[in-house]
Amino acid sequence: MKKVILGSAMFCAGLLSAAVLLAGTMSNDWTLNGSLSSFWNLTQYGLMPAFYTFIGIAAAGIAVAIWGVFEKKD
Repeated sequence: MKKVILGSAMFCAGLLSAAVLLAGTMSNDWTLNGSLSSFWNLTQYGLMPAFYTFIGIAAAGIAVAIWGVFEKKD
């Protein structure tokens, strides 16, 4: 049960962090070929490693939660 809660918290934290990062870059007026591009803005600010880290935390969190659900109890 502890792994499920830890994994869920990690997944939520990673997903919310990535969403805030994407929303923050869209508040800028930079465009790419006439349309707004969040990933281009992340690249311009040098935030792609942070974005990948947050997505990695979310992926690790969902893996821990699934592991906790299917773990055998003694």
